[in-house]
Amino acid sequence: MAVSSLTATIPVCLIAGEDEYGVKLRGRQLFQQWSAEIGGMDHEIIDAAALNSGDALNSIKKLREGLQTLPFFGGGKVVWWQNCNFLSESRTANSSAVTAAMTELAAEIKVFRWDTVRLLITAGDVDKRKAFYKALDKIGRVETFAGWSAEDKEWTHQAENAARQQIGQLGLSIDDGACAQLVLSVGPNPRFLATEIEKLALYCLERATITAKDVEAIVTKQKTSRAFALADALGARQLPRLLKTLK
Repeated sequence: MAVSSLTATIPVCLIAGEDEYGVKLRGRQLFQQWSAEIGGMDHEIIDAAALNSGDALNSIKKLREGLQTLPFFGGGKVVWWQNCNFLSESRTANSSAVTAAMTELAAEIKVFRWDTVRLLITAGDVDKRKAFYKALDKIGRVETFAGWSAEDKEWTHQAENAARQQIGQLGLSIDDGACAQLVLSVGPNPRFLATEIEKLALYCLERATITAKDVEAIVTKQKTSRAFALADALGARQLPRLLKTLK
């Protein structure tokens, strides 16, 4: 995509949520996509993880400098404000100095000329009541990655879809039974699921399809998986399997 057409696209994106792995994965994907689209060699990644208000203010300063510094070699520029942890309710976020700085930043973003610049922000929880979030939501796009919860009846379907997608990206496939077994073994943990899929991919390097035997042989079962397996056996009214799980 030519730089001149950047104004036709959304210039700012906030990716946030409890699913830390999903946020980082999507952030990396979008950063690479935007960098390839606009070209240039001056793309910048700024660490926004802050332990205190001083760290936060320093990060905000670096972000301003990154946005205002024109690409040295021409072309466009992507700035990734990564791992921001002061967009929600916290002592750091609520300090008067950080609150004032973020309010000023929100005002600057509203009038900033995005002709050759894009801003990507990845974060955990965000407070939608704050001026900075409202500014981002108005001029850009917000993507939310909620964490999986065992209390959510749909989490297994979400996890299975995520597993199939990652496995497909690795050039493999997995049968339905193996996929269900994988998810129940791991539990509602996206990061651990991704790690176990990488192990499976290496284990099945010379084969195209992951089977239940592969999952049984290589996947590490989490403590929560025992409870899921017990409930599954009980729901299926399979007494031998239920007793084996209890043992």
